[in-house]
Amino acid sequence: MARKSRAPRPQPALSQQPSETPSAPAEPIVVADDPSPTAPPRDLRRSLWIGLAVVALLGVHLALAERSLLSENATVDEVVHMPAGLTYWDKHTFRLYHHNPPLVKMVAALPVWLAKPELEELYKQRSWSQRDPAQLNFAQNFAYYNIDRYFELFDLARMVMPLFSVLGGVVVFAWSARLYGPTAGLLSLVLWCFCPNILAHGRLITSDVGSTAIGAGATFLFWLYLRSPRWGLAAASGVALGLAQLTKFSMLLLYFVWPFLWLVRLVLVPSAEGWPRRIGRGLAHGLLVVVLSILTIDVGYFFEGVGRPLGSFEFASSPLTRPVPGGVRTPPASENPLFAMHWPFVQNRFRGTFLEKFPSPLPEHYLLGFDEQKLEADGIPVRFQKAYEALGAGDVKGAIAEASSSNRAVSGYGVYLNGELRATGWWYYYLATLAYKVPEGTWLLMLGSIAVLAAAKRSREAWADEVALWTVPSVILFAMSFLTDINLGLRYILAIVPYLFIQAGKLVPWVESLTGQGRRLGRSALLGGLALTITATAMIHPSYLAYFNVVSGGPDRTPARLIDSNLDWGQDLVKLRAWCRETIPNEPIGLAYFGQINPTIFTLRGDRFDWFLPPARPNTFVSLAPPGVRLIGPAQELKPGWYAVSATLVYGLKWRFYDPTPLVNQAWAPTWRSKDDAFGYFRLFEPTHRIGHSIYLYHLTAEDVARAAPMLKP
Repeated sequence: MARKSRAPRPQPALSQQPSETPSAPAEPIVVADDPSPTAPPRDLRRSLWIGLAVVALLGVHLALAERSLLSENATVDEVVHMPAGLTYWDKHTFRLYHHNPPLVKMVAALPVWLAKPELEELYKQRSWSQRDPAQLNFAQNFAYYNIDRYFELFDLARMVMPLFSVLGGVVVFAWSARLYGPTAGLLSLVLWCFCPNILAHGRLITSDVGSTAIGAGATFLFWLYLRSPRWGLAAASGVALGLAQLTKFSMLLLYFVWPFLWLVRLVLVPSAEGWPRRIGRGLAHGLLVVVLSILTIDVGYFFEGVGRPLGSFEFASSPLTRPVPGGVRTPPASENPLFAMHWPFVQNRFRGTFLEKFPSPLPEHYLLGFDEQKLEADGIPVRFQKAYEALGAGDVKGAIAEASSSNRAVSGYGVYLNGELRATGWWYYYLATLAYKVPEGTWLLMLGSIAVLAAAKRSREAWADEVALWTVPSVILFAMSFLTDINLGLRYILAIVPYLFIQAGKLVPWVESLTGQGRRLGRSALLGGLALTITATAMIHPSYLAYFNVVSGGPDRTPARLIDSNLDWGQDLVKLRAWCRETIPNEPIGLAYFGQINPTIFTLRGDRFDWFLPPARPNTFVSLAPPGVRLIGPAQELKPGWYAVSATLVYGLKWRFYDPTPLVNQAWAPTWRSKDDAFGYFRLFEPTHRIGHSIYLYHLTAEDVARAAPMLKP
């Protein structure tokens, strides 16, 4: 019998074009010659190997994240997030630290809550009982009453965090494979699994990777809906959109991005249906998406405060306020200095309108949290600072004049880039951050995908798919660069990463469309880019937070390219203690630490840690201690010996500090506040060692002390 001839395998397209049914295969199925009834078909075997590769990559990613988190302690924000999440489970209220939505904090806190930490003593403290709970003081009390298990409880909470990045990896693979084929999906997944920035933040009890993964997953579901509009997919998209809102307030951008993507597909992709039918169906589905997303938010907040009249809130941010008639009012008392500064000059924009008594469809702490977050994101208007000072001096007319002035300058958190520290940011800050903190191999692949995007021809529907991938990164980059003054870290734009990695997948079908030597070179380039990325991640393990690519100078460049959560977020205190225990067990060490864990915690856990605050530059330290609490404070003079200074403080950022006084509860919280550059004189010296790239160790000699003396004179 003559053997059947096999049809030639078609060349892969740059974007797999779907049929009307979403279940259409991403690649043509090729039947093997003379298939045996006992052997699986070739496409089934390939799918099995692809599935195993996905599981293996995600398993390696999870192992790397879990291993690294155990080597570091909780960072600045984590110290506050996890105890706040405990109160959500324990008290079913979200009044503590509503600065961020609760989902990630609740996921992290659940295993800790089940481990039954000490909480009852915390609820007796003023940090909980006062009208505006103080999240930092509450977090410090949590540390004080759970000292014996403090680090272990945080390890328990952090161990569940990489599950969000695993979810993100699934989304990246699924979307890339759907567009460009399974092999392309694997390329995108490798970039995700070995991205040092995803590994860095995927271990932390912060909202960044959780919102990145769930936001991308929600948009992927909406993209599937756009390709095959159905009530079921619309409902799933609505629930996913609500979950995204429960991770981070920046996910509000999706309410604007999704209608745009629907409009793009409506215009670009022809259909046999008439425009009125398509538009009507889209509006009906859109209403369902919005309603279900709001309902999901309400469920996530246990419906706390849903239905409260809109006019009853005290807001301070510009979107939710308007100027006070007459210029000034007597506001409610507030222990939040930002609210105290704003409330005399602004009021709830719904107050005095027909919406004043309208019941809020959203939880009260969602609205209050957004207001607080937006207020900090916009920066503090200088005109309100001056107006508040005038009001405090009794000059009401002057306060009104300042508040209504045309001065739109703002001040806020200190920001740093390339050796310069200042109060306002740079429009190109996030572009520079990407240039410094994305591995060279990943950059090569992403730039290659942009070149293919510009050069290759594609259908109108394929263009709609590309727009869906580029819109979210473009909107986030534009918003963070031009609409806010937050220049604090790559984590604020981490949500663009999955879309960029998915885009890189288009290189695979493009390379496979080449022939001969071109295809071989293309495959080598793809493998080379992936190898560079994997190598970069392996070399920085386990200190992923401090990753900088080689071209930028690496994590130990002087001066540092970036600080704060890009390099030094307080993650290496436990490593420093281990170094001191092994290297200088009987010597005290001067410690200026950028973090929110009191270094004396080791002593109370039975591991005596002899540390002191180094001398600060004159007039740069202010006491925060209550009256009657005796403090040691910074050393009076610089002496030869060992000093450990966090990189963020070496480069001048102001911060709060603990006192090395004998342990009493009143001095357990930060008791000192510094001004900018309090420890900048350490830039005169070259570090002897670096702990995790984030804490600089100096062994000062008498000559070093003499060099620094002019900077320490009153």
